[in-house]
Amino acid sequence: MRKLWIAGLVLAILGLLLYSISGTQPTKTLGEAYLAKLRETRRQKDQTLHNAADSPIPGAQRATFAGLRYFAPVADFRVTASIKRLPVLLPQPLAMSLGAPESYQRWGTAEFELNGKPQKLTLLQKAGDKQLFVPFTDPTNGEQTYGAGRYIDVPLPPAEANEVELDFNQAYNPYCAYNHDYSCPLPLAENRLTVPVVAGEQAFQL
Repeated sequence: MRKLWIAGLVLAILGLLLYSISGTQPTKTLGEAYLAKLRETRRQKDQTLHNAADSPIPGAQRATFAGLRYFAPVADFRVTASIKRLPVLLPQPLAMSLGAPESYQRWGTAEFELNGKPQKLTLLQKAGDKQLFVPFTDPTNGEQTYGAGRYIDVPLPPAEANEVELDFNQAYNPYCAYNHDYSCPLPLAENRLTVPVVAGEQAFQL
């Protein structure tokens, strides 16, 4: 037991030495519990899209539906962002892919870094929701991911919080990515990320 403890201490010291020499932080990793939960969430979504009566995938296409495609989970796309709340929620109509705009509220902003580059997103809330809605676009749209952008949902932070986690591994497509008969909110122009977000759900293919 003592030998294991000493070995662990030596590894920790080596890690600190490497950090001081290179000036870079150790590579972040995702724990197995997180990965298992993510896999199960994705499995359940595939099952729902395949079997649910209200699935957005047209009935004639469900027989060939083999599941959604995702990027491999990456720890660097799970970021802690500093948040700035608005003192008063402001109305923010969102343009829809079909029909009239839909009512949302501006909740605040989140500032963070991706690949060392500063980013900023406007956080929205729909009246009565207990979560924040974060629609965004990035350079992968129209190639690796859905052309109109993707979404992430964030639990509503406690009143005293000044940070929030944004997990782009959980980025998902709107229903109109599967079926153009659906009308979906379009991301605000200001919610354009400059770094390709190779995380979360990819473009839909049967």
